[in-house]
This record gives sequence, structure tokens and C-alpha cells, in this order.
Amino acid sequence: MEYLFAYGTLLKHFENEVLKPLEDFLTFTGEGLLKGELYDLGEYPALIKAKELSQTVAGEVYSIDSNANHVLAALDEYEGPEYSRQQQWVRLHNGKEVRCWVYVYQYTPGPNHIKIIDGDYLAYIRNKVDNG
Repeated sequence: MEYLFAYGTLLKHFENEVLKPLEDFLTFTGEGLLKGELYDLGEYPALIKAKELSQTVAGEVYSIDSNANHVLAALDEYEGPEYSRQQQWVRLHNGKEVRCWVYVYQYTPGPNHIKIIDGDYLAYIRNKVDNG
């Protein structure tokens, strides 16, 4: 079984158009955390490897059915060359760990990129909207 970890614009809240044709191949498994740091790049976030073990990123885990190659190829195209698809361990809220495909930013965030301290992109965006 293949799994996908979504932490940014692929979260179900954003109703991303790239996911519409893939919905039949993805099943929501639960929310989870992985080791990493999250940065606001403007229109989307960037996940990078954590410098400290205590840093985590929140997201959603989806199982991918037998058409995993089709789904991952579409997502690779959407994410583009800025991101590398890698497998990482994600801890689900029930304590179970699953190995997921995750898109990791390939560059070092710049000085204008804001670190999302709690690693939760959705909460960060909601707070940003509420505070104008």
C-alpha cells in the first residue's frame, strides 16, 4: 500500500483542482505529523528537513489505490522541480506510523520566507486571514 502526506495546498480544505481527477484513487486515512520545518513561500508552503528532532509538520495522510503511479506522476507534475518526492515516516493521531510519500522543498528558504512555527499550514492560513 502506498501513502501520501499532504501538508499544504493539497490539504482537503483547499479543494485543489489537481486532486479532483485523482479523488477516486485517494482515501483519507487520518491526520498525522512528520519531522520537519514548514515555511511560507507566499502562495504555498515549503517543507524542509528538521534541524531539531522536536520540530513537526501537521498534515493529512491518504492511501493510494493500485493506480499509485498515475497519482504520483500527476502530483510530481503539479509540485514541479522545486520539490522532491521522498518517503518519510508519519505518525498518525492513533499512534500508528506509516511510510508516506511527501514533497520536500529542494532549496533553502530565503530571508523573506516566514517559518510556520507550529508546522500547521491550515492553522497558519486561518490566522493570517483572521488577522488581515
